Amino acid sequence: MKRFFIPILMLLVATIGCNNAETETAKTSSTESEAVQTVADHQAEPQVEAKVVIEKFSDYQCPACGFYFTFEKQLKQDFGDDIQIITKHFPLQQHPYAHLASRAVEAARKQGKYHEMHELVFAGVRQWSTGNAEATFIGYAKSLGLDEAMFKADMNSADMNRIVMEQRREGIEREIRSTPTFFINGEMLANNPPDYETFKKIVESYLD
Repeated sequence: MKRFFIPILMLLVATIGCNNAETETAKTSSTESEAVQTVADHQAEPQVEAKVVIEKFSDYQCPACGFYFTFEKQLKQDFGDDIQIITKHFPLQQHPYAHLASRAVEAARKQGKYHEMHELVFAGVRQWSTGNAEATFIGYAKSLGLDEAMFKADMNSADMNRIVMEQRREGIEREIRSTPTFFINGEMLANNPPDYETFKKIVESYLD
């Protein structure tokens, strides 16, 4: 009986997601408005000709977001350039290192290693979510051959903060209530698919 407990628990976490504990509105203070100005072109997700665009509002410290990351990789393998997956930052206040993780990934993007850092941060969440997150991310940067001083400065810069805050504000305006939340060709999924095959069928319905 015990062997069924962990898979069932993971399924519940994945389908429920991480709830946005704080009450938020789309209204922002003047300080926040300044922080969410349009980011530089080199930080934007590259545009491709894809039949299906999947947007995921995500929190790196959310277990459900990590669970669905494995599905995303499989979708890319199965559908290739027919789909584009765009991850957008939505760090939750109850996750103390999620915002830093988002900034670390954006700092790596600046040096051309976004996808590599994105995967390392998800894979190592059990380590960095217990503490020493910044040191862990710097270690990841070293392993990827990034300029360490540049990475550290960028990770803690106002520019990276603006990027994260802009995407978070977009999520608030689009009424994100939990992570992950998926949009397919602009349509919000009412419920996260419970398994990969269900997710794949949903994507196929948009391709058809």
